[in-house]
Amino acid sequence: MRVYLSVDMEGIGGISHSAPTERADAGYPAAVALMVGEANAAIDGACAAGATQIVVNDSHGLMFNLVPADVDPRATLIQGQKPWSMVQGAAPDANGPSFDVALFVGYHARAGHPTGVIAHTYSATPTFTSLDGRPVGESGINAAVLGAWGVPVGLVTGDDALADEIADWLPWAAHVVVKRAVSRRAAASFHPTVACDLIRAGAERAVRRAAGGELQPLLVRSPVTIEVEYRNGGEADHAAVVPGAERYGDRSVRFSAPDAPTAYRGFLAGIRLAGLVDAPAR
Repeated sequence: MRVYLSVDMEGIGGISHSAPTERADAGYPAAVALMVGEANAAIDGACAAGATQIVVNDSHGLMFNLVPADVDPRATLIQGQKPWSMVQGAAPDANGPSFDVALFVGYHARAGHPTGVIAHTYSATPTFTSLDGRPVGESGINAAVLGAWGVPVGLVTGDDALADEIADWLPWAAHVVVKRAVSRRAAASFHPTVACDLIRAGAERAVRRAAGGELQPLLVRSPVTIEVEYRNGGEADHAAVVPGAERYGDRSVRFSAPDAPTAYRGFLAGIRLAGLVDAPAR
């Protein structure tokens, strides 16, 4: 069983505010330790279910957060600023899908969610995102790309707002709640040992279900359309430079493509261009 593990930070238990998710914050090392703990719990659970290969994609911020020496040695770690971002390394090869199941750890609710802890979609620029006309966050977008590559998502961990959000998108996946949302920057978290126990059990269950053929990839009908509402018209103007993008409304951009990976490429390019607006010179 080949397992793909994408690990974000904002949905990790014990993290309730965006400040410690930033590298310059004094609380960042403690946040990384929590992130490593939940990643290792998922790895351990996957191995208990018979995983033969595990690839971990560090999927937060600049994407080099996890301390390599602290990550379970049974996994291979992908880090750094990657062209395919949160789904880097999951694309199929000449023999078909590269993985049998994907696990999402430390994920969070979508941009614009009323209560989700540190809710956003990929960056601070979107205020709302949708896929195929339905509100969606990183979990749904990433699952659609993986689904097009033949990889089902078997586990998603984060807060209760995320669990509610993805119930319609991934009803076959295990939803492990490690904290309860109080507001966008407040949460009631389980103790890290409790959270890790829940994730370990969830990962083991997800891999066993994948082995038994109980999961299915998320497939979105063609054309696949991702819509993004930005904070201002300038960000939308930059995002609309992407070939095939359609600028509409006051500050929104629509990108349609024949398949989810192509739509994702347009969406990701737009997000990155929007982030350049008013960005400090380097």
